[in-house]
Amino acid sequence: MLPAAADNPAGFYESLALSSVNDMMLRAMGCAWHDCLSFDLNRLSDRARAKTFDISLGILREEFSDAPGFVFKDPRLCLTLPFWLPALRAVGATVAVLLVIRHPEEVARSLSRRDRLPESTVAALWLHHMLEAERITRSLPRAVVAYDDLVADWRGCMAHAGRMAGIAWPTGVGGERPDIDAFLDPSARHHVAARGPAAVGSPSVRGLINLAWSALRELRRNPVASFPLEWLDQAHATFTARREIAAAG
Repeated sequence: MLPAAADNPAGFYESLALSSVNDMMLRAMGCAWHDCLSFDLNRLSDRARAKTFDISLGILREEFSDAPGFVFKDPRLCLTLPFWLPALRAVGATVAVLLVIRHPEEVARSLSRRDRLPESTVAALWLHHMLEAERITRSLPRAVVAYDDLVADWRGCMAHAGRMAGIAWPTGVGGERPDIDAFLDPSARHHVAARGPAAVGSPSVRGLINLAWSALRELRRNPVASFPLEWLDQAHATFTARREIAAAG
């Protein structure tokens, strides 16, 4: 696992090997986690795809082969999951996705403080990650999980997520779990945004952020609704066009 850090003393619960491969994918396209708006799945060559598959398959077999069920998370999976899916299927895994959403203001303030990044930069990163993650998981069993719900009532949140994504939790979500209760300590939450529209991002991006945020919250409540997907498609098309115009200079 990735080691704990000053900003997250309870740990990240993220596989170091998996994160390393995700970083490798980003670097192959001249990107990094904080500079990835140009990340495009279609730009990776066939040779690089084959190499990535072999490495990913090896990691899955080494890290998880003895587990009847396993979970892995990494924010970069919002962009790189399609590269992992063939390897996951090759090891016989049935994939279900938990798409965790958090208020964009909270994310922007957290990363701005930790990494000294401009809020406008982080806001655009939030939008890019959320739009891509939603788009690449539409065909998979999934549930949209709100960070607020997870902190307030993780048992109810996970029970609902399991029903939506077709996950039968091996040990259930009831009963005493002091380890999880301690890990999800609300006092460890450093940033809390007011309810309502997000006031973060450049003027050209803020409207798209709020459109995406509203759509994702609606999918949390009603995962089969069609209009949130239309909103997200609209935000994705507009944001993509603006990035292409900016890249063209």
